[in-house]
This record gives sequence, structure tokens and C-alpha cells, in this order.
Amino acid sequence: MTNAFLPPIKGVNRCDAISYQELLDQDPLPSPAFLRTERAVDLGVDPIRADRYTSKDFFEREVRAVWLRTWQYVCRQEQIPNPGDTHVFDLVGHSAIVVRQKDGSLKAFQNVCRHRGRKLVTHSGCNARLRCPFHGFTWNIDGSFRENPIKWDFPQIDDAQFGLPHIPVDSWGGFIFINFDRNALSLHSVAAPMPAHFEHWGIADCYQSAHVAKVIPANWKAVVEAFIESHHVLTTHPQLSPYTGDANSQYDILSDHVCRFITPLGTPSPLVDNEGLSPAKLVEIWFSKGSRAGPASADDAFKEGDTPREFAARIARRTWAQRTGRDYSKVSQTDLIDAFSYNMFPAFSVWGGIGTHIGYRWRPWEGRVDRTLMETFLFAPVPTQGERPPPAPMRFLAEDEPWKNAPELGYLGPVYDQDQVNLQPVQQGLEALGEGVIQFGRYSEMRCRHLHRMVDRYIREYETA
Repeated sequence: MTNAFLPPIKGVNRCDAISYQELLDQDPLPSPAFLRTERAVDLGVDPIRADRYTSKDFFEREVRAVWLRTWQYVCRQEQIPNPGDTHVFDLVGHSAIVVRQKDGSLKAFQNVCRHRGRKLVTHSGCNARLRCPFHGFTWNIDGSFRENPIKWDFPQIDDAQFGLPHIPVDSWGGFIFINFDRNALSLHSVAAPMPAHFEHWGIADCYQSAHVAKVIPANWKAVVEAFIESHHVLTTHPQLSPYTGDANSQYDILSDHVCRFITPLGTPSPLVDNEGLSPAKLVEIWFSKGSRAGPASADDAFKEGDTPREFAARIARRTWAQRTGRDYSKVSQTDLIDAFSYNMFPAFSVWGGIGTHIGYRWRPWEGRVDRTLMETFLFAPVPTQGERPPPAPMRFLAEDEPWKNAPELGYLGPVYDQDQVNLQPVQQGLEALGEGVIQFGRYSEMRCRHLHRMVDRYIREYETA
């Protein structure tokens, strides 16, 4: 797999409302340079076959060519801080273990005993050694072979050659990734420019404050696509429209493997009638629904001459200064209030900005074309004073249990419930279409089309190698 990134093509049609870049022009403080660039790519308007979401044969091709050859987010550095700490990661019938070494480095191995094939480790934890519970074959945490209880009966085994098979492992910004393909491109060549952008937002100084998982009855691509465009706000999340510039969003294909959308907040959707919506009323609605800026107090009156974005940025500067002890007085409005959704192919997403970051991980569930494990995370800034908070454990919701049952997600839980309402009917509709087709928009669903482009590219390169 080599990089073959398409160059940007100018002149792609988009909503004629005020653009995100024009909104940035109104910010009294300068925005980061990487937010002042646009990279729209014209991927055409060809239809997409519905059976890409329903065909078991196509799904199996994706497993071989995509899932087992791409970098997968496993856990945060903070979750395995000590020598011997081990994290188990399962994906489409394969299992890996990531182990912290005595020198602080990371190693990852195939999670299989080389004697009879049992999983070596079934749960994350801390291990002084990796001992198979079946017959006691044991490996050191660096993967080298340590002990065979009945060594006399295995003359064919050379201890020096009986180590655990290594799996590529690397990290950026506190995120640890593995790749089942030993010949894959390096993580940093694939992830760029995400590490540099998120360094600006301090992602390495965050901890996992929430982790909630749920099985979704839909194909993994259908689930990912529900979170990579913002114009569904109009009908799926109408309560957000008064303060969410859904059609003002900017969509960028930053590289083969990284794309983003940026949705401005504090400006109403141009797709609804906003006549009579005063700036003060917009702010009232916005903060009543929940805001990344934090809660407004009774003393936070909307001042004459304020804009909603200025008001929210002022609240955010105070909120995050109080929570972290850091100074945000010189931070731009967009850093503090807007929605920056970055995706790394195939199915890892983290949101930028100052404050708490939303994260998503999607992966096929139990080898089924129509089931996806969706995990949502919150990564909150570590306070400058006191001990580092421990990473939150995963809450696994039942398939029929609403996201709002996870209070740690705050105002996001009911929003995810609205998203979920669409997903099973989407899968059912795709199945009903058979070999029919669906349509993507040229600009606002550019990222959906790019997802399919990359799937096809991985399959083509794998099957013609």
C-alpha cells in the first residue's frame, strides 16, 4: 500500500451560506494555520451499490484486505502504564496483546499459544509472564519463550525460535495502535497530519474519562457514515439546528487515510427558518442543550454587542481554566467551541478543539456483515494539580439499551439515541435494495465516498498483489 493521495480540486459546489472560513475571519484571535486550509476533493457523483453493505462475500474481502491490513486503535498509554501491563484487542477473529516492557516501550504479539492454539490472555491486566492456562507453556513479557512443563516430550521445539509472533505497534498523542500486517506503512505516515493537529489541542495530556460500547444492528460502513457528515442534523437532531451551522460545514480530505469535517457552532443552520431568533435566544437554547464550553452561570449575562460565539468562547475560557489551571486567554474562538471531526481510515475518529475530546471506534462484531461494535470515548484534559485521574472502564450497553443510560456521556447520550434510530432502518433498506444503488452528495458526503474509495483501493491492491 503506497500513498496515492488525490490533489485538491477547486470549484466543488457547496452551500452558499456563510462559510466556515468566513466565520473565522470574524474571530478577533488568530486560528491555527491548519484550520485555515481547505482540501475538498471531487470524487464524482457515481452511485454506490447497496450490496457493499449487505454482501457476505464483499464483507469477507474487506476483512482480509482492509481490517487485517490497517492500523487499529487499541487503548491509551495511561491504560498500560507499568511493566507487564497487558491490553487485549480482538478484531474479526484475530486477537492481539499489547504489553508494556520493563524499559517503558511497547510490544504487541499474536494472542495465541503456540502449543495448542488457546488464547494466551483473555482479559487485560498485569502479567509478570504470559502463561497459557491450558498446559502451562509460558512466554516472557518480551515475547521470548520461557518454559515448557514437559520439555522432554517436544524435541521439535527450539526455544530460541519459539517466541510469540510480533505484531507492529506504535502510538501518537497517547493513542496506541496495532496492525496485523507486518508490511504495513508506518503509523505516522498513515496518521499524518492528525498527530500534529492534535498536539496543538493537547491530546497527549488527556485521560479517558468515559468509555461506552454498544452493538449496532448495521454494517460498519453505514455506522461510520452516520458520523462523518453534519447535514443530518436538520432532521435527526433538530434541537441542535438553532446553534449548529450544519450546512456551513467544511469537508476536507487531508490525505489518503485522514479526513475531517468542521462544523461551526454559535451560528444557526441555514437550512431552517431562523427569523426571530435573536443572538440571546440562540445562546439560551444552545446552553440549555449542553455545550462543550461548559455551563453558564446566572451571572453570565449575554452582553450588548456580544455574538453567540464570543459569549461561548468566554465561558469556555473560564471553564477550562478552572478545570485544568491553564491560561486560555489567547486561544481562538474556534479552538474553544467548534466541532472538529477527524477520521483515520478505516474506523477511528477523534474530535479536536480545546477541552474534552469525543472519540469513536467502530469494528465488525462477531464476524457479521450487519453488526458493528460502536465505542464512544471522552478524553478530558488532565488537571495540572493533583493526581492524574484513572482511565474510565468500559460500560457495555445491551443492544436494546439506550445510550442515555450511560450518564458519563452527559448530553451526548440522547444525541446518540437519535442517531441510532436511523441505523437499523438504513440496514434494512440496504438489504431490500439488493443490487440497487444509493447516492452520495458531491460535497457534504465527500467523506462517505472517500471511505468507499479507500476500501476499494485496499481490496484491489491486496487481490492483485
